Amino acid sequence: MNKYVIMLIESNWYSLDINDFDNYTTNCDLIFSDNDYVLSFQTSDLIRSFISNGYSLPNIIDLESFDKQMSHEGKDIRCFNNWKAINMLKHHKIINDNFLLSETTFKAFLEQIASFYLNHFDNNIVEIERFENIETKVNKIIYERQKLGLTINIVEAEQKSKNIEKEIYKIKNILQLQYRIFCPDNQKQQVEWLNKKGYTVFESLLNSFKVRKDQDYVCKLFYDLIRNERDLDGMLHILGRWGGDSKVYPSYHGFGTITSRITLREPALQNFRTENRSIIVPEAGKKFLYVDYSQFEAGILASLSNEEELIKLYNDDIYKDLAKYVYNDESKRSEAKIIFYRFMYGDKTLGKKEKKERLYFAKFQKLLAYKKKIDTEIKENKSIGTSLGNYRVCNEEECTWGLSHKIQSTASLIFKRAIIRVKEEVVNAEFLIPMHDAALYQISEYIYDNCKKEIIKIFKEEFQKECANIIPHVNCNDFYT
Repeated sequence: MNKYVIMLIESNWYSLDINDFDNYTTNCDLIFSDNDYVLSFQTSDLIRSFISNGYSLPNIIDLESFDKQMSHEGKDIRCFNNWKAINMLKHHKIINDNFLLSETTFKAFLEQIASFYLNHFDNNIVEIERFENIETKVNKIIYERQKLGLTINIVEAEQKSKNIEKEIYKIKNILQLQYRIFCPDNQKQQVEWLNKKGYTVFESLLNSFKVRKDQDYVCKLFYDLIRNERDLDGMLHILGRWGGDSKVYPSYHGFGTITSRITLREPALQNFRTENRSIIVPEAGKKFLYVDYSQFEAGILASLSNEEELIKLYNDDIYKDLAKYVYNDESKRSEAKIIFYRFMYGDKTLGKKEKKERLYFAKFQKLLAYKKKIDTEIKENKSIGTSLGNYRVCNEEECTWGLSHKIQSTASLIFKRAIIRVKEEVVNAEFLIPMHDAALYQISEYIYDNCKKEIIKIFKEEFQKECANIIPHVNCNDFYT
């Protein structure tokens, strides 16, 4: 087993053996064994090269994902949004701000990346078990899918893109003409609106608008605008990039967020709104299986806090109970779910105007004690994680995201363990897309029912291993609705 760090520069791959810096290749042919490890910031370009040459995939390590896992740093600590190799090395003070990448410094640059990998791997014992037993196995699954691609209905994509463009135009007109917000897709103006209304910005602008969209029409417009613009970017990528008339090859990232969720980019298919999913279709003779963890994060919170009443409600429906308490209407489940997330995200404005929201959570004494325990742990340790690594460090006086990180990163761990087991035990189920709390599989029609039973069983078992206090709920729903 050998390990190499490689970089694409001016159409050529440069390769360095991280255990022997003298083994440096300036025109690498990308022929590796199945046991080799290849480290790169350009995994999408790398996989495209493997596809073009017909080569099999080695073990690929995306260095952006590796950095997120080993450094434990969220966007709040980083001084950049674009996770390029040179930005990362400057952030970790491995190279200085005056460093210039040129033909004479290529080898030295690769040596610095190799040193970064070795130092972080050797000095982060708490993450090594997770990296080797979870992340590398997940990488195998997602990169093989990236190489195979996904089947697309290109005619449907063309029509959807036209519809989305009309909707974006309509939303912008309302924001500009009625609310005098002249550059509504400008993030500065979006933040200004939130500040003007006294709303907390947390997690992301999208989430900040999402939790307010039912009580503030402008927030709803911003939320819809961002969602539509993201979908349009995805559609245009499908229509304009390589893959032909029936395939798309998204870029998969196994540690795509600080909570270790698997994400897709170029295009971000897992974020497509339900009405736009129809462009994704199964191969001939196969069917989609969409397996979904019901009340996933609510169930995790109920179990980890050991709040008996919340556990009982999970067996029915926590969000319906919350909707009934706050709105006197169980049908407002979606609105109640947003309230639940605001509590988990640490939104301090929750309940300031609507007393019922605050009173609902106040009755769960063990839950509040658990939240206080998390807050104390962050204050004392300056970090929070799961039962298997995935820590996030806090560099602020107060980190309101502590409970959210604990629950979301635990959800990611459960989800990843489930898809690894499905890969190992249900060999005829093809993993396609991670969908937050769900996974999309493709299965031959002839063995569909048997595979479905096995997959549901695995998803339930992995949930209960981490959350023994609940009986997990797993559904199989229609992917398109």
